[in-house]
Amino acid sequence: MANAAGKRNAIYKPATVQPVQLALKPLFFEVPLPEPDPPFIGRQWLLRELSNILTGTETPGVLINGNPGTGKTALILQLVEYSCFGRRKNSNSTSDPDGIYCPINLGNDRIRALAAHIVGYHFCQADSNLTCLVPDFVHSLAAQLCQAPQLEAYREYLLSEPHLQDILSVKECIADAERVMRMAILEPLIVLKRAGKIPTKTCVILVDALCEAEYHRPDHGHTIATFLAKMTQHFPSWLKVVATVRTQMLEFVKGLSYTKMTLDSWASNDLLQKDMLDYITFRVNHSVEIQNNIAAVKDHSSGQLKFVGHLQALTKGSMLYAKLILDLIERGQLVIKSTSYKVLPVSLAQIFLLHFNLRFPTNSSFEKAAPILNVCLAALYPLTLNEIYYTICAMKTDEVLTWDEFLQRFKLLDGFLIRRIDNTYMFFHSYFREWLIRRDEGESSKFLCDFRLGHAAIAFRLSRMQAPLDPEQTMELGHHMLKAHIYRNCQGPQLPRDMQSFWIATVTDNISAALGSLRNVYSPNLKVSRLILLAGASPHYRTEFMGDATILCIAAHEGIVPMVSLLLEFGADVSLTNSQGCTPLILAAIRGHADVVRLLVAAGSSLGQTDTTQRCALVHAARTGRLNVVKYLLACDWTPRPNSHDVSLAVALQQSLIAAAAQDHVTIVEDLLEMDGIDVNLMDDACGDLPLTAAACNGCSDAVAILLSKGARIDARNKQDFTALWLAVKEGHWAVVEKLIQNGADIDEPVTAARKTPLMIAAEEGHIELLDLLIERGASLEAQDEEGFTALSWACLRGRQPAAKCLMERGCNRNHADNNGRTPLDLAAYQGSAALVLYLLEQGANIEHIDVNGMRPLDRAIACRNIQVVQVFLRRGAKLGPTTWSMAMGKPEILVVLLNKLLEDGNVLYRKNRFHDAAHRYQYALRKISCLENLLERSAIFAQLRTNLLLNLSRCKRKLNELDESIDLATQAIAQKPASYEGYYARSKSRMESGDYHEALVDSNEAMQKALQSGVSADVVEVLKRIQSEILTHTSGEAAGAGVGMTTRSNANAYEEYALSCADLGAVGLPTTQNESSDL
Repeated sequence: MANAAGKRNAIYKPATVQPVQLALKPLFFEVPLPEPDPPFIGRQWLLRELSNILTGTETPGVLINGNPGTGKTALILQLVEYSCFGRRKNSNSTSDPDGIYCPINLGNDRIRALAAHIVGYHFCQADSNLTCLVPDFVHSLAAQLCQAPQLEAYREYLLSEPHLQDILSVKECIADAERVMRMAILEPLIVLKRAGKIPTKTCVILVDALCEAEYHRPDHGHTIATFLAKMTQHFPSWLKVVATVRTQMLEFVKGLSYTKMTLDSWASNDLLQKDMLDYITFRVNHSVEIQNNIAAVKDHSSGQLKFVGHLQALTKGSMLYAKLILDLIERGQLVIKSTSYKVLPVSLAQIFLLHFNLRFPTNSSFEKAAPILNVCLAALYPLTLNEIYYTICAMKTDEVLTWDEFLQRFKLLDGFLIRRIDNTYMFFHSYFREWLIRRDEGESSKFLCDFRLGHAAIAFRLSRMQAPLDPEQTMELGHHMLKAHIYRNCQGPQLPRDMQSFWIATVTDNISAALGSLRNVYSPNLKVSRLILLAGASPHYRTEFMGDATILCIAAHEGIVPMVSLLLEFGADVSLTNSQGCTPLILAAIRGHADVVRLLVAAGSSLGQTDTTQRCALVHAARTGRLNVVKYLLACDWTPRPNSHDVSLAVALQQSLIAAAAQDHVTIVEDLLEMDGIDVNLMDDACGDLPLTAAACNGCSDAVAILLSKGARIDARNKQDFTALWLAVKEGHWAVVEKLIQNGADIDEPVTAARKTPLMIAAEEGHIELLDLLIERGASLEAQDEEGFTALSWACLRGRQPAAKCLMERGCNRNHADNNGRTPLDLAAYQGSAALVLYLLEQGANIEHIDVNGMRPLDRAIACRNIQVVQVFLRRGAKLGPTTWSMAMGKPEILVVLLNKLLEDGNVLYRKNRFHDAAHRYQYALRKISCLENLLERSAIFAQLRTNLLLNLSRCKRKLNELDESIDLATQAIAQKPASYEGYYARSKSRMESGDYHEALVDSNEAMQKALQSGVSADVVEVLKRIQSEILTHTSGEAAGAGVGMTTRSNANAYEEYALSCADLGAVGLPTTQNESSDL
């Protein structure tokens, strides 16, 4: 075999460094190859068909089958190499004619196009047990999906949903891989695709060698093949699977509804034959050694062509066979002596035998290497060189194997065992591994390995060199001990099982913890578990899972019948519970595991034992609809334990009827109603419900009909004093409400001390259809509850605008006052729905209504800090009274709204030349703001408001010719905001009109300087220039000054009005401060 490590064929892509990392780690895969880059020839037809099926049909996946060596794994490896996970994803080079991918080279975009769809991959490898287990498959797949650039949205989604990251943990995958696959992988992908965040039309997951996983088939649970078969219905149509399997093991994948493709139709498929011809021709043309070996046959000038044809026929489609034959010829280990080519082996088994005959000419030479093979065959996972060495040494107590001697022996296996990137070793091909273990009928048994010796060696190494063992190591030791059969032929008084149990007990740190280890409780190894129980493990052991449940609890919950039987055989206590008080019987009943229920009842489990919710197994079975379990438990002899809190059969029946009715399990309800002693109108003290109220509350119309037909009282009330109609209305179950009304339910009957009617609760919850139904059936619109609320009152209190509109259109009193004088508008203002408040006002609700406490709707909105509602009231003309300001104190955001309203009203009046009215608004606002000294000092918003009010009031006083007061107000504005030009301009105007032109000019110059510093518009600057010009004209004393002055003043006023229309009139927004108000 070739002397190469094959490092470059590792399928490994470290996660890209990201700001935030997910705690997901994909499995490490490496396909062991004897040489770094073996040529991959042909298969273009297969890629074309595969692409057409995946992108052009609705198939959930493709299953490729083939005999050993037909190139299934090579194809998957090729696709991975060109995917986002591979080394060649960005390669564009086609210059190397001898490279691995030349004949299917990069000039052909088919392989690259197909690989672009790949978002995940998995290689099942018998040499590595984790690659064959469903939990690790799911966890690894999730990690790869997060790395795929096509699914970047999925990664971001997981980062935003920490609970999904927890679900994707290995622990959760082991506990329930199906739940993890659905909730944390498939459902998020479906949601993201529906939202348009996954643009790719088709995504592909590759799974190689499903047959390999069968070598690690668990005693309970799925293999990867059966898991995929069960999950196929949950896959979105755009996420497809491409899997491979050996033809001889198709039986194990019969549940997969994938499109089938085969590599075995050698005789009828010309394309397969052409691929083989191309491969052999390529190898011959690129190897001088092969050409020389073939050319050595004399008198046969066409020998090369004949050899190629002969070898092609011998392969029968096996690329591995062709490769190994050509390798032998290339190295001179096979010499072609005649055109009959009888020297050529005719099968893979013969090739392996030839290799071993060449490598091990004597039995003694093979015996030196056999222990290494035995150990590697027995190992559950690839071992390092040191681990192999110490394992062999653990077997040899009578002699010492030196490291150098070990290395010499290991070198004899060069090419058969391939070193991987992580320095562990695997067999170069799975079929070679099988050849070492077993032979077909008629084949030579020479070089057959006894891997039981390997199991024994690993067991000795674990015991002698690694003790005391942790739980996982203990399980591994038990596996190897049982496989080794070390004590099978021992003679003596002790039984082999006793000797094995004593052995494992002496080297284990905590034997019970091994029995309760995570993987063993959810997917138990039954034989190893029995051995551990024999070694003294407690069958009552409490795990760290499912609320500190016992092993029996988990086995019962998962429905693992053999494990339950085993634990009961060793005396497991059936009455022990988890932290929720659930017994194994309750947990089995919840999941509907009837066989487990029978075992537990036979073992003495109490039927009446309850959990922390006071429910027994029968109640849980009825609640979850487990009809077979219910029937079995009803047929059992119900005898409560003495001095216990077990429920009687009568109580359990009543609770079960309520539980089944609440979930609409009609058949169970009917069966229970046929039982003696059942009362359809009896309340359960534990849950406080009756069968009818429970069914009505959950919308179970069929159960309601059955219960009514069996005499259930329609007016009966539960522990909370609710009727069935009231509960059905509250939850919005239209069909149940209609059925109850048809059977005579009182639609105006008030319930509880609050005396709320069904119409009120429908309005409160916003159920429009039920409002229509109840009103049509005559429900009173004006009925009042204990506080005087009508249905409209409740709709407004909860902000249900559609419900309020429905009621008002039916004639509800919009101004009805409750016991405290509150109208629907008051209640809507309290709730804070601006749209509802506006609707009520548009419908004529009294905006100035005062309740018994002297509060108006505006005051109530202010008290609740409902700013949008306050703004609605102010826009509709609500008055600001003493109560309004009192309520606003301590609420700065409300005060800003109120003061802004006064400012805006003043501005509107000013524009209408109603200067007295405008001045009144400004003065009123200034009086209110003067009480807010602390806010003026701390808040820029209130300081800006005061400045705006002062400037606008100064403008009004100037218009009213109250010039001294106007000048004083402008001076206060300057003191409030010295850096602003508006105050200087306002004072300049007032002084000019009072005849103080010198001071007016000083102010106008200061205004110009401040304006230029603040970067105002050109229009403002132009107005300032005009006022300066006018002032200068007055001070010059020119003869024609009066006429020119009038013209200039007129122009200045025009500019002033223009600037007024462009500048902010002074309203201050919330929460940011407006730009300075201008008096221009």
